[in-house]
Amino acid sequence: MPLSSTPPAEALLANLIHVLRQDLGTIETSVYCLNLISDAKQTRTREFLRTIEQQVERAAGRLSAASAELTRMKAQRAETSEACDLTNSVTSAVT
Repeated sequence: MPLSSTPPAEALLANLIHVLRQDLGTIETSVYCLNLISDAKQTRTREFLRTIEQQVERAAGRLSAASAELTRMKAQRAETSEACDLTNSVTSAVT
């Protein structure tokens, strides 16, 4: 399906998912770097970093689910569009 036929709301959601994934990647990298430089004795700091990691994982999972649903909706719309095109060409051939 050409990009121009993508509904604006779908394009916005796809772009939002992409941008949020990039932001989560930056957060994940920052947590990794903070883990490298924090002292193992700083258990409170490590706990906070682990909480951030868990939240990033949850958010990434939600984005993956949203992306899968968006893909499913696009495929469903494409199937519906193809069915309508087939019906129209059959009808016009009969008429």
